[in-house]
Amino acid sequence: MIEKISDRFNLQLKPTTMRQIVAAIICIAVILSTGNCTLSKKDRKDKSKKANKEIVLPTTTVEERGLVTEKLKWKEIVNNHQLYSTAHNSISHFSTGPLLGYVTPWNNHGYDTAKIFGSKFTHISPVWLQLKRRSGATHAVEGTHDIDLDWVRSVRENSNDVKIVPRVMFEGWSMNDYNMLFTSRDGAVDVAKSIKHVLLLNNFDGVVLELWGQLQHRKSELIQLITTMAEVLHDANLLVILVIPTQVIPAGGDIKFGTAEFEALLPHVDLFSYNTYDFSVTQNSVGSNSPIGWIRQNILQIVPEHSEKRKKILLGINFYGYDFSSSGGVQAVLGSSYIEVLSKHKPKLKWEQESMEHRVEYKSQSQPHVMYYPTLKSIQARLQLAEELGTGMCIWEIGQGLDYFFDLL
Repeated sequence: MIEKISDRFNLQLKPTTMRQIVAAIICIAVILSTGNCTLSKKDRKDKSKKANKEIVLPTTTVEERGLVTEKLKWKEIVNNHQLYSTAHNSISHFSTGPLLGYVTPWNNHGYDTAKIFGSKFTHISPVWLQLKRRSGATHAVEGTHDIDLDWVRSVRENSNDVKIVPRVMFEGWSMNDYNMLFTSRDGAVDVAKSIKHVLLLNNFDGVVLELWGQLQHRKSELIQLITTMAEVLHDANLLVILVIPTQVIPAGGDIKFGTAEFEALLPHVDLFSYNTYDFSVTQNSVGSNSPIGWIRQNILQIVPEHSEKRKKILLGINFYGYDFSSSGGVQAVLGSSYIEVLSKHKPKLKWEQESMEHRVEYKSQSQPHVMYYPTLKSIQARLQLAEELGTGMCIWEIGQGLDYFFDLL
C-alpha cells in the first residue's frame, strides 16, 4: 500500500532530496538510540557488557517456536526479539548464493552480531573507508582510524572462511575530478593502487566500491573506470564488489543499471550489491520499504532469464525501517526504537500481502504514525525470493535488526 506523504500528511519533499538524506536519517536515528555516533573500541566493549543481561537463550529456532507468521502480535516481538537459537547461531541456512552483511562504525550492535553470527555470512563489509579528493589533484583513503583489527580477528576466528571486504565510498569529488579519472588510465590506476595499499596493509580480502549512484549518467566512462580499478585489485587477489542502484519507478524512466551494464562488468566484478530497499521514502510516499514485486522486477531487469549469472547479484534487504508521522516527519527506525514503540503503544500489526511487509499504525501525542519495519515473515519472504531467483543476498545493516532475525539466515 503506497500513499503520497504529501497527500496523507501535507508534506512537500522532492524525491531527489529524500534520496540524498536517507543515510543521514539513519545515522541520526542511531545517535538518538545510542547517544554516540562513533564509539571507541573500549566504549564498544563497555556498552556490550552493560547490555548483556541475564537472558536464557533457546536452542529452538523462531520457526520451530511458531514466530514466523503473518498474524503477528506486538507482544510476541517484544518478548522474543533477543532470543536467537544457540544451536543455530553458527549454522547457515541460506545456500543459494553469497550472503554479505554490512557493519557501520556508528552502530555498536553490528560489531557484536558479526562476531556471534559471522559463520552465516560469506562476506562482512565494515563501512569504514572513504576515498577523498584533496587539493592539487591528489586523493587519499580516509577513515582508517575506524579500522579495528582486533574485531576483524575475532570475526575470522568465529566465522571460518568469511571474507572481510570494507566499503569504500568516493567523497568530495567534483565532476572535473571524475573527468580526470575518466580521461586518464593512469589516474584510475593510481586510485586503485591507493585502495589496494590499505587493503593489503590490513590483510583485508577485497573491497565494496560505492560510486555508481553518484555518476549513473556517465555509464560508459564508469564501466571503463571500474574495469581498470578491478584489474589492479584482482592482480593482488582482492575481491571487487560493486554497489548498484535500483529503479525508483517500477516501470519506465531511465535505466540506471541494466542488462547492458551488468554484462559489460560481469567479467570484472565479483559481486553486485543491489540496493533493493528505500522504495517508498525516495518517492515521497508512505509505504513499504521494499515491495516484493518491485524487488523481483529489479532482478529481472538485469538478468531476465534464470542463469548462473544471478549468483553474482546480492539482493538487498533492510534491517531498518521508517516511521511516517502526520506532521510530515520521516524517521529511520532501528531495532531498539521499534521495540520501544511496540512496548509503549501496543499497536496492531497488519500484513500487506502485496508488498509482503507488516504495517504498524499508532498515535503519539495525538499524531497518527505509520511505521514499516522488517519482521520474521517479511525477511522469510525475501529469502524465499532470493532462492527462487537464484541470487545471493546483502543486508544493510546487521546491527540495526533484531537478534532473532538471524535464525532465518
